Amino acid sequence: MKVMQFKFRLLNVLLAGFLFTSFSPAVLSQVLLPADAVNLALENNYAIRIARLDQEILKNNLTPGNAGFLPAADLSAGQNNSITNARQEYLTGQINERDNAKSNSLSAGASLNWTLFDGMRMFNAYALLRQQLNAGELRTRLQIENTIASVLGSYYNIVQLRQRMAVFVKAVTLGEERVEVAREMLLLGSGSRLDLLQAEVDLNTDRSQLLEFQEMITGASITLNQLMARDAALTFSVEDTITIMPVLDYNALESAMLRSNPQLLLSQLDIDMANRTLRDIRGRRAPVIGMNLGYSFNNQNSESGFLKTSRTSGVNYGITANMSIFDGFNLNRQAQNARIGMESAALQQQAYTEQLKAELLSSYKTYSSKLQMVALERQNLETANINFEIAGERFRLGELSGIEYREAQKNLLAANERLISAVYEVRLLEISLMQLSGTILPE
Repeated sequence: MKVMQFKFRLLNVLLAGFLFTSFSPAVLSQVLLPADAVNLALENNYAIRIARLDQEILKNNLTPGNAGFLPAADLSAGQNNSITNARQEYLTGQINERDNAKSNSLSAGASLNWTLFDGMRMFNAYALLRQQLNAGELRTRLQIENTIASVLGSYYNIVQLRQRMAVFVKAVTLGEERVEVAREMLLLGSGSRLDLLQAEVDLNTDRSQLLEFQEMITGASITLNQLMARDAALTFSVEDTITIMPVLDYNALESAMLRSNPQLLLSQLDIDMANRTLRDIRGRRAPVIGMNLGYSFNNQNSESGFLKTSRTSGVNYGITANMSIFDGFNLNRQAQNARIGMESAALQQQAYTEQLKAELLSSYKTYSSKLQMVALERQNLETANINFEIAGERFRLGELSGIEYREAQKNLLAANERLISAVYEVRLLEISLMQLSGTILPE
């Protein structure tokens, strides 16, 4: 019997070592705080880096030259050579015949063309480029906020999994004590082998749950490492508890959302850009006035023909104007479509505003309910603890069966699970509310 007890204790030690080798803070390479996880994601996350590069392209596009303000200047040069056979017969009877006559020409030129007026389209184009940059900045911010929400959600998922795992670690310890008591009672003749077997089954069930939690924590850690663009196998520890924020105010959240939500701001930019499109179409009705300035040089040499050498050079300049008189009513059609686009963008913004308000209200109602649930589950946990302590004393005195003791333990486990889940859900709702209100970005 002592040999069997020794084997049983050895198995417990090995299982505990297997479960906690990868998770004990003493052996982990890094203690990761929520702010650290967010900062690493902001620096390394691939989606954020790509969004920033796209924004950089839009920033490079915001130039006066791209809007059409600046002149276009060109240089050209060329040289042509030829060898020809020529025979020329004049009315006077004179014949001029040359074989292998060489000729060459050298030309060079410079030109400058500058649009002076185009119906204010260049000013409109520059404003549109700036709006495109603003939209790019908002898309980058949106990607950052989505990533922060994902990182925090993954982080607190690991925290709640570790909390639930800690509950089952305690359950395993209590299960081992129950097995020992059942074995001693069997030896003393006051217990039954059925009680011992049931205690061992319940203990193995809790151990199996521990292994399942280990697997879930491993998967959640890999996900978080991917969001931070780190080695997926990198190990780390997290905080032990989830701290709930002070109660959020709905009116403050709604005001912040209407002012700062990036998707709502993007919908406003869609209206502004549709307006710019209409202005551009209207600008096409105006005349386009430009100036040109150029210099040309040409030098020719020939061993046949009328001229042996010819050289010209000079400056040319002028003003041009052109205006579309009739284009098959295409501008009218485009202007009408642009006005429809503006109206559509305005309706989309209104619809999206109402959608965001509904999401905020729904999330806040759930958030308020979950806060009440947290308070209730804390009371339930206190009651379950007291009930389990009483059940434990009665079980050790032989006044309570193993099945009844297990039922009290299951009630305690369930109370712990419900409280952990409620706190975790509140934290997720806080993150969601902050994201909706546009306040999730760190200061």
